[in-house]
Amino acid sequence: MEAAKLQVVEDADMHEGMLRKFLKNAASGFAQTFKSAWSKVLGLFEANDRIVLIDKDTPAPRVPFIKLHEAGHGSIPHQSKMYAIIHDCEKTLDPDTTDLFEREANVFASEVLFQGPVFLQEASQMTFNVKTPISLARKFGASNYSTFRRYVTTNPHACCVVVLNPFTLEIDGTFHPELRRIIPSTTFHNIFDCLHLFAAIDHVHVIAPAIPLGNKRMTAPKEVILMDRNGQQHLCLAEGFNTKHQVFVLIRDTGAFTTVGIIVPSHYAVS
Repeated sequence: MEAAKLQVVEDADMHEGMLRKFLKNAASGFAQTFKSAWSKVLGLFEANDRIVLIDKDTPAPRVPFIKLHEAGHGSIPHQSKMYAIIHDCEKTLDPDTTDLFEREANVFASEVLFQGPVFLQEASQMTFNVKTPISLARKFGASNYSTFRRYVTTNPHACCVVVLNPFTLEIDGTFHPELRRIIPSTTFHNIFDCLHLFAAIDHVHVIAPAIPLGNKRMTAPKEVILMDRNGQQHLCLAEGFNTKHQVFVLIRDTGAFTTVGIIVPSHYAVS
């Protein structure tokens, strides 16, 4: 933030009245906001005075990413130049450009937070399992969500993480969690149709045994069979982690496949 020459104000009370007042009094007449999924403003970047406000209710693990997201708006050359033009002519960005700038700022924040290739170097020296991104999240000062996302999208393995919203376990043992997001590695996406595989997850879904239930935080790796885009069955390993705010199910293709319902053990060569 010092390198970006940004003044950071943490613990700001980002209620509607305060935001209106800030936006009205902003010297540039232009500010960029970072919103949560519920349209709650968590961070705000004022372009002319180079001030970043972080809402007091922002979960601590998300603060570093939001700071860097706002720094991206003020550091990416074409964005900072565009903001200067907007200030001079008192115009606003069109929705498509705003969306592009937001995605660019997210990429900027991710690259800085995970130190470019350093994260992959660290991850490649560790065993592939659900505990690795949890450990890396603490080391890099990132949220579990952003770390799981980075872990999967930069991973050479065919893997994915299925993110579920918190759910209730019914008395009869059934559950129907809401799917929040599916994040596959490029290789996994090329092999499997993720939207089809994980369209509706419940207690009888193939990955259900890997979903932590009750007070359980993690599950040990479970063998599951997934069908690829060509109708071939693959033996995969799935394990879960419940943060209480969301549930992660990490899945990796073992490279083995099944025929006529028989699982081919990983130590046998497949001809």
